Amino acid sequence: MIRSLYVRIAVTFLVIVLVSISIAYYTANQLFRRDLQGQNGMEEMMITRLEKLYNDSSPRSLPMFLEQVSSLQEMSIVAVNRNGLVIQVGRTSRAIVNHLTYKTVENVFGGRTERVKYAEEHESGPPSPPAYGRLAQFGNTEWAVFITPDHVRQVRSFQRNTFTILITLLVVGCVLILFAARYLVKPLKMMTAATTRIAKGDFSVELPTSHKNELGELADSINKMAHSLSQLETMRRDFVSNVSHEIQSPLTSIGGFAEALRSEDLTAGDRNRYVGIIKQESSRLSRLSENLLKLASLDSEHHPYEPVAYRLDRQLRDVVLSSEPTWLAKRLTVELLMEETVIKADEDQLNQVWINLLANSIKFTPEEGKISFQLSEQEGFAIVRIADSGSGIPEEERERVFERFYKVDPSRDRTQGGSGLGLSIVKKIIDIHSGTIEIEDAEQGAVFVVRLPLNPEPDHSKG
Repeated sequence: MIRSLYVRIAVTFLVIVLVSISIAYYTANQLFRRDLQGQNGMEEMMITRLEKLYNDSSPRSLPMFLEQVSSLQEMSIVAVNRNGLVIQVGRTSRAIVNHLTYKTVENVFGGRTERVKYAEEHESGPPSPPAYGRLAQFGNTEWAVFITPDHVRQVRSFQRNTFTILITLLVVGCVLILFAARYLVKPLKMMTAATTRIAKGDFSVELPTSHKNELGELADSINKMAHSLSQLETMRRDFVSNVSHEIQSPLTSIGGFAEALRSEDLTAGDRNRYVGIIKQESSRLSRLSENLLKLASLDSEHHPYEPVAYRLDRQLRDVVLSSEPTWLAKRLTVELLMEETVIKADEDQLNQVWINLLANSIKFTPEEGKISFQLSEQEGFAIVRIADSGSGIPEEERERVFERFYKVDPSRDRTQGGSGLGLSIVKKIIDIHSGTIEIEDAEQGAVFVVRLPLNPEPDHSKG
């Protein structure tokens, strides 16, 4: 229980309040004592003023005079003459008399200044200030006069009131901190519950972000994290579903035709056709496996990236020539319009890009169609435009064609052996080279525009 944030906040607050109250009370007490001690320097002046006032006014009775002064000035006065007559007025005068000694009185009559320490009965708190005593002349009689202020009662009352206020503050503060701590900890508990749900695979959490502080920022970050994880989970499920589908389809064909080969009634032609289909589906599985491994390698941080300077125009020409049997079989025309361009890049990776893009154009360009390659340099970038006269790509689907397993026409792709991974590999490699690939508007067919820096800095975090 002590480990919970709620208890820690409450205990920390109580400790701080207790320490603060102790320091405040000690400081106030010391200030009171200093103020009382500061008043003692005025007592000698008060006795001098008493002397002067009495001698100037010549009152009829010294006791009555001292009584009036004591009442007006809020002080206790004790006067003793040589005959032992004692006059005491004021609240603490009795306590002063009880602590007077013969020696003290004699010392005063001898011209010395004395201080008499005394304590009232049932006194609590700081001790009363000592009474100041010296010789005074009232008329023709010498008196040993002892004087002390009567402010101690007010001081103690003030101390009690201060202590009561501090205790009240402590109690009220404790009650308020319990509610405040609960208010502060509540959003943290909600975040803990949310992260627990996320850890269990529930990404539908939505924390309130009404707090305009660190807690609100944290809640917003958790919401964004949950949203990102939800998207990743959706992508993962789609990926597994697509892979399963792409694998299941050729496996079903292979299994079905393999079973058909067992029939003894098959003609030689049918048998050869079935064997050809099995071989074709096996090749399809092999390509799918190869593409998945390539994507996994490109996604990893350890995929080799070995840039070298080479002629990009020569690479494009070699790719077109290596695919010549394929596009000649469809009686396609391939046009090359290229400038001499030297680029620093990973030659093997970019070779895969051009092979995939050309294969995509050949696949969707009808017989006797046209494919063109254009290469130029613009402001430190190599611009490659690959256009075909095929059916093209609808504008609303151009952003998605680079997604894994996405197909503009799934049925058509499947009959032609596509898996929907070729353009994903292209996009990933171009991202690694800090380049871009876009699909331009065209009256007929599709136009892919690849923009690559001539001297790129690899970014393996993209994609």
